[in-house]
Amino acid sequence: MAMRKRVSLLATFVLLASPVSAEWVSASAYYMFPPSVPEEEACRQADSRARADAVRRVSGETLSSEEALRCSEQGDETECARNSTTWTMVGGLIRGTRGYRAETTIEAGAIRKCLVSFEADVFVAEGRPDPNFDAGVSLNGLVFRDGEKLVVSVTPSQPMHVQIFQWLPYEAGDAQIGRVFPNAFDSVDRVTKAFTVPSEAGSKRYELKVSYPTNRRGGRAMIDEYLMVVATKRPVAFRDVYSLDDFNRVIAEIPQDERRLLRRLYNVVRGGE
Repeated sequence: MAMRKRVSLLATFVLLASPVSAEWVSASAYYMFPPSVPEEEACRQADSRARADAVRRVSGETLSSEEALRCSEQGDETECARNSTTWTMVGGLIRGTRGYRAETTIEAGAIRKCLVSFEADVFVAEGRPDPNFDAGVSLNGLVFRDGEKLVVSVTPSQPMHVQIFQWLPYEAGDAQIGRVFPNAFDSVDRVTKAFTVPSEAGSKRYELKVSYPTNRRGGRAMIDEYLMVVATKRPVAFRDVYSLDDFNRVIAEIPQDERRLLRRLYNVVRGGE
């Protein structure tokens, strides 16, 4: 099945909220931009970076060296870096800001800089990550052509409940994040040993195929997408689809010592390239 065609809806239950801890932190970020980029867009990028910085200060979430390298290998690394920055906010929420300032200055030549700074009320789930609760995640490639198969391999450190989601940064609303595992063909989410998606039995009934988005034809030759592996110690009734904001809220409700989040960046090349 193509990865943009969501799997059949599975049973859902109510997820109970868990206590969170909140903290006011100072954050700032800037965005350098040429005359061709509108000031409003540049300041929006600076704002996004500053918000990610605020969450990072509380949650400790960072952009992995692997992701940074993958972004730098792209023909246009700006969008990939922006998407990766956005991902650092998963698991932490900003409830409000104060002392907000956005200032644009002229730098070298015609280059300008928008600097955004504020204090943010950030809260993240209670607890600290359990180092003994972890998993190895790998894909069968880093760059895929339109229509190629994708296989996910997961190696758990101990028995855990695993669910896998795909984030499409260029989509909007509830089409942004969709669950690819468990699904109608591989339906057991509690795992005790290394496994693949599709499984050996499941691969006889379905495939995961990447596809270059039809709404990006004629644009960039390569786009970035992400897989998010969510491992929990207890069953969690995730929905099949989410907006990025809604997904983030659900993740933030799970105590940090009860979960492990692992993301993997991959690129999709437009057909004919």
